[in-house]
Amino acid sequence: MGTERPSPGAWRGPPAASVTAAALVLLVLAGCAQPSASAPARLRSVIASGPTLGVIREGWHTGLIVPESELTGALGPLRKRFAPAPFVVIGWGQRGYYMARDPGLLTGLAALFPSASVIHVRPWRPKPSVRPPRHRTWLRLPAGGWRGLRAFLGQAFAWRRHGHPRALGAHGRRGLFFASTETYDAFHTCNTWTMQALHAARLPAASTGVLFASQVRGALRATPLRRFEARPTTPFKRGQPP
Repeated sequence: MGTERPSPGAWRGPPAASVTAAALVLLVLAGCAQPSASAPARLRSVIASGPTLGVIREGWHTGLIVPESELTGALGPLRKRFAPAPFVVIGWGQRGYYMARDPGLLTGLAALFPSASVIHVRPWRPKPSVRPPRHRTWLRLPAGGWRGLRAFLGQAFAWRRHGHPRALGAHGRRGLFFASTETYDAFHTCNTWTMQALHAARLPAASTGVLFASQVRGALRATPLRRFEARPTTPFKRGQPP
């Protein structure tokens, strides 16, 4: 589940409550159990040159860190909107809960059933740190990985006729919410979506049985995904090893 505190603009954790039903609902919201994308039958050994993909863990939520250089094709409008940030953080979730200023139990209960979803995008600029943050993992992608991920993201966004993603509102000072074409329910939630995105990027990632952000973290630390781990993109303070 994780004990990390969400950063500003990140997915909100559940409100404090002692009611067991509320805890169960929010556990489902925080985790995922969509048995859809399975791992590739054969580990692809060809790793393409180019930028790395980041996976970020914020409390019970996981998302993607995408370099602006890969926001091409249909994703080009995002590159223009969030320039000159070198990265964007992309997360997916249940629309009512994710966008609520103070989501409560009733909002959580409604999210158990098939409902609309939303994509949150915010610009991100790495800050120098003494050591690699444990809540971020960087992955090198196989050949065709970025193309597959762009296709996955392109299908997740709801688009207007003029080719721009349908914005729903601001989140904080920099982030924006966009409508998504996908359906959210108790068996298709945020961490499932993250694993599906990694699978679309041609990585050996499976969403089957994934419930919590800690399971995403475990998958990133295990073979075969660990074979694709890259050195952190975040800069380090002078005098510190990368």
